[in-house]
Amino acid sequence: MPASPCRPARRGLAFVALPRRGLAAWLLAMLLVPLLCLPPAAQAEDRARATPDLRTVDTALFSAPGMPTRRVALPDTWAHRDVPVDTPGRYRMEFSLDDLPDESLALAFHRLSTHHRVYVNGVLVAGREQGPAQANPRAPVPTLVAVPPTFVRVGWNTVDVEVEYRMRAGLSAMEVGPMSSARPIHHARVQAQVALPQALNMASGGLAVFMLAIWWRRRQEVALGTFGGLMLLGSVRNYAYFLDTAIGGAWLGDWLFFCAQIVSVVLLGTFAQAFAGVRWPRYRRLLHGTLVVFGIVGSLAAAQEEVQRVRAYAYPWLLLLCLPVLWLCLRKAWSEGTRALVGQVAGVAAMLVAVTHDYAMQTANWLPVTEVYWLPFVMPVALGLFSLALLGRMVKALGEVEALNAQLEARVAERTRELELANAAKTRFLASASHDLRQPLVTIGLLIGLVKDRREAQPMRSMLERVDEAVGAMEGLLTGLLDLSQLESGTVTPVRAPIRVADLFNAIELHEQPAAALKGLRLRFRPTDAVVESDPVMLERIVRNLVSNAVRYTGQGGVLVAVRRRADALRIEVRDSGAGIPDEHRERIFQEFVQLDHPVRDRTRGLGLGLAIVQRSAALLGHRIGLRSQPGKGSCFWIEVPRAQLAPARSRPAPGMPTLAGRHAVLVEDDGAVRMTMTERLSAWGAVVHPCGSLQGLREWMAGAGRDVQVELLVSDYRLPDGDGLEVLATVRERWPGARALLVTGDTATHDLARLQSAGVPVLHKPFRTEALGEVLRALWESPPPAHNGAPSRSAGTYTPN
Repeated sequence: MPASPCRPARRGLAFVALPRRGLAAWLLAMLLVPLLCLPPAAQAEDRARATPDLRTVDTALFSAPGMPTRRVALPDTWAHRDVPVDTPGRYRMEFSLDDLPDESLALAFHRLSTHHRVYVNGVLVAGREQGPAQANPRAPVPTLVAVPPTFVRVGWNTVDVEVEYRMRAGLSAMEVGPMSSARPIHHARVQAQVALPQALNMASGGLAVFMLAIWWRRRQEVALGTFGGLMLLGSVRNYAYFLDTAIGGAWLGDWLFFCAQIVSVVLLGTFAQAFAGVRWPRYRRLLHGTLVVFGIVGSLAAAQEEVQRVRAYAYPWLLLLCLPVLWLCLRKAWSEGTRALVGQVAGVAAMLVAVTHDYAMQTANWLPVTEVYWLPFVMPVALGLFSLALLGRMVKALGEVEALNAQLEARVAERTRELELANAAKTRFLASASHDLRQPLVTIGLLIGLVKDRREAQPMRSMLERVDEAVGAMEGLLTGLLDLSQLESGTVTPVRAPIRVADLFNAIELHEQPAAALKGLRLRFRPTDAVVESDPVMLERIVRNLVSNAVRYTGQGGVLVAVRRRADALRIEVRDSGAGIPDEHRERIFQEFVQLDHPVRDRTRGLGLGLAIVQRSAALLGHRIGLRSQPGKGSCFWIEVPRAQLAPARSRPAPGMPTLAGRHAVLVEDDGAVRMTMTERLSAWGAVVHPCGSLQGLREWMAGAGRDVQVELLVSDYRLPDGDGLEVLATVRERWPGARALLVTGDTATHDLARLQSAGVPVLHKPFRTEALGEVLRALWESPPPAHNGAPSRSAGTYTPN
């Protein structure tokens, strides 16, 4: 037999260098991705041609059952010769050797079925039989067969190759030469045709998982989610093309790949609609119908191992379904007029071209067996760039959201500054207006107390009581405003201590029982030995306000005050049998000046400040407050207070007025009416009063006062025309360090309250009644005198008349 002609292996496609920018370059890059991805293969073919040790056998004798033996040219594609794809075939090739090689001989095939057996001179040197772990029959792959030197001989040698196929049947030319020369070329082919697309699709799959993770957290991003699913499914399918082992049995692998193609088209169509912002119901129904119909037909065909026949009809239909995707992307690009979107359209077009090529190669068998799949190269690049564009749009949208948030925060900050300025203006107004309002109220209150002490006739006393009631209402309003102002200003600092709840109940009962008896209500305080930890003054004010409200708004029945245990806390509850509070008003009642069911304000119903003070005080203390109510059946207000260890019983001052007999007292007050009334009041309690109208007046009096005058009490207004009460205090204690002091103020300004709080001197807030003044002076007199260095005594605090 004559020697078969030998020639170098066919030259591959050359590398095409493209610019990185520009729309035209982008389009060319997407359409020529297969060429860009194959430079190692081209280099391998060039090296094979330049290597004289490698010879190419490009003819063979082909035989198959039921067919005559004939010589064919290599590469040989069975579909071009009408050879049935499922027929086992056998190729016989010959090559000659002048001498025996020093190393293994290499037989290199550009394309060889994964189901093959290779014989050299009748001896089996390589092969892969079908078995439990079947080889992947989807595509011929580069194969390198090593032949030991002992298996060949000088002269003619025969190579028999038995192959089995399920699709794309055929054989490439065979290269023969030393292993050292053939191995680098084979590795370059494997890297370009197997490893490279696998790496591209692995990277694409990782990006797809990232997009799906974003979609999982933001389900409204339908375009991102469907595109991520499309990328992941396509990457897994493309990667599986090059697996050495088939997925399951042959029929299962065919069915999975077929279903993956159908689902990919459905996802692509769904994504295109979401991306373009349109809804085509008919197109959606067509996609879903295709999924159902071809899913069922593919399953039946896979059971009969006839999936390849179904592909011949299904794939053209799937290609037609992809055309609207191109139209939708083009429509989106046209509406926005951006080059990026035009490039994305080019990416979709490139994928359609690759799908058409792969269909022509795999299903229609129009292309030679040596062709490679384009889609595993084109899809990860096109979809990767498309996904980056989608992620860029999402990042841009997030940037716009952040910018809007920044603008919103700036607006909120601006509004907050405006509110702070308005609040500061309100505080200044209250500080100025309330001082002027309190002065006459103090005078009236003290005068009424003096007149009542003189026991006038009953008609006159009745009139004085009504005047006293009116003054008390005004005092309550100003006191409530002062309390709110103090809580909002941040000048109130809680001083926590153990408190016997029984002592707290006794004090509140003493104050509120007369009002309950006047209305015919039964006010009950359930006995308890509980001890809590809180600020005694603030907690008493909270509970007293709750009890006062319950008594005020209960028409009949009674009020019960009790303690319930709640884990590590105690809940003080105030239950009443009043009208109850509807659900829609439960937030409003904690606002200032709110009276339910009283559009015309009723003074006997309070001023609507009590619950506002309760809420702010509880928040400052860190205590929870709550409300349970049922219209027509009453309400239950509660506050939770931490438990504490047993504390000594708190002793309350004995009733009665202070005794100041023979004690020298200095009174500094710039308002003449208040100064005269306070002088009479202190004188009635036995004090020797030295009134002064200003700080300068005080200094002038002190300059003329004799050495025998020992001042034991100082009562001074805080705001003076030529100074303030703290300066008065410092002046008096320079001469009489042991003098007890009381500052009186009607100011509510934040900085003034802060100064008084930090001074540690007892403060009485205007307006106040005779009883309040007497209680403060009595407590002051029972406290230890101040140290000689002028430091305030431990009894220093702020007194607000209730």
